[in-house]
Amino acid sequence: MKNLLLFGKLLAGLVLALFVGAMVGAATGLHPVAVGGALFAAQVWRACQNPAYAAAGLAFDDPLTTIFTKELQKLLFPNNEFYKQSLLIGSGADISARFFEIPQEVEMPETVTNPTVFPLVVGELTDDNEVVEMDLHATKPTRLGDREALETAFDKRSSILSRHATALDLLCANTAINRWSNIDLVNAVVRTTGAAKAASLPGQTGNRKAIAKDDFIKANEILDRTNMKGQRYGLVGATMYSDLLRIPDFVDYQKTGNQSALLTGALGELFGIKFFKRSTAAIYTGAITPKAVGAALTGTDQEGALLWVDGAVGRVEGAVKTYLNAQQAQYLGDIMNAAVRFGCNIMRTDKAGIVSIIQDNG
Repeated sequence: MKNLLLFGKLLAGLVLALFVGAMVGAATGLHPVAVGGALFAAQVWRACQNPAYAAAGLAFDDPLTTIFTKELQKLLFPNNEFYKQSLLIGSGADISARFFEIPQEVEMPETVTNPTVFPLVVGELTDDNEVVEMDLHATKPTRLGDREALETAFDKRSSILSRHATALDLLCANTAINRWSNIDLVNAVVRTTGAAKAASLPGQTGNRKAIAKDDFIKANEILDRTNMKGQRYGLVGATMYSDLLRIPDFVDYQKTGNQSALLTGALGELFGIKFFKRSTAAIYTGAITPKAVGAALTGTDQEGALLWVDGAVGRVEGAVKTYLNAQQAQYLGDIMNAAVRFGCNIMRTDKAGIVSIIQDNG
């Protein structure tokens, strides 16, 4: 049927071109068939160059004549592997709770040496808990029309689903940064002490001090005092990573050519910390409070690097659910979106085990 329609359009175009050619030939003395053939050839050429012109009916409007490449230019998004370096409290499709609870051991038993009075005084240990809210992250639905499904040379449905999953992963990563940035502002903040330079992120104004080697030493000292065991990780944004490249110890590690860490998205190890680089890391307001996810930056906002022990932060992640309403009449196609339930937090009520190195004004 489609071939018959195409043939009919071609025939109609040819008849019209010959008719015009006859009139032009009578007026100019040119051969009418030659004029008509030239007009028809011009219509076909223009339709091949611009299918939108063909859609107007001057030749054929079959969009499948457009040449597609099967390769897609992927959307740009930051590396989000860092938030997997935390304690996985729960995962899977059965994660549906609105909250999760982290029990806290807040007291140690009292001790006595060489007791002489019996019975010993009986004490009672007090425990606490940290209740963390789970977020339901969802993407807005996308329409995949029947015509789109036919006219593309790649699997558009698979591409759309992949973009929905990527958007959810990015939102989970940004949520993790925001929750982990809620550190102990009295004992776990290190302000940068390096040379002043212009603020880098759009919306920021003024100068900021660069991150320096002494700042990492101070942050490690804070983590050492917590007595928390485990691997230490760090997340830095592009601005602070450029500062890292000016620290000789870090550059010397990069020169070793050790690729094992880089394969996991980590940059390398410095002072016992495995670093991850991202376009942006923690963002704080001028009052040193975590910037809300998705909020626009202002002139006084500060960037921050996060350093943590892997057991000091935790996450609960459900399975990504895909929702597909096929063949919706009112949309002339399929409707699809995705959702995931995700929660994360600092594991302890005293917020031990995580430090932030935050820019100071230059």
